[in-house]
Amino acid sequence: MPPPGEMWLVAGQEWAENPRYTLPAVWFDFVRLWHACRGGMGGIAIWPDAGGLNSQAAWLVDAFGRLASIDAELDRQSPRRS
Repeated sequence: MPPPGEMWLVAGQEWAENPRYTLPAVWFDFVRLWHACRGGMGGIAIWPDAGGLNSQAAWLVDAFGRLASIDAELDRQSPRRS
C-alpha cells in the first residue's frame, strides 16, 4: 500500500486506487489462464485448445508475452524466495 496521497504503481502504470478493486474480474481470470499455461522457467507449456474460446489468437499470444515480460521485470527488481 502506498503512503497516503501517493499513487499505486503496478507494472509501470500509476493508479489512483488499488487496481485490484477497479479492474474488471475478467482480467484476473485472464492472468490466471496465463499462469496456468506457463511452463518451467516461464515458458509456455500448455496452450488452450485451438478453436476454443481462448484459441491462440494473435492477441492472446501478445498478451501472454506482455504478462511474461512484466513478470520477468518484477523478478529482476525483487527475486522471489523459494
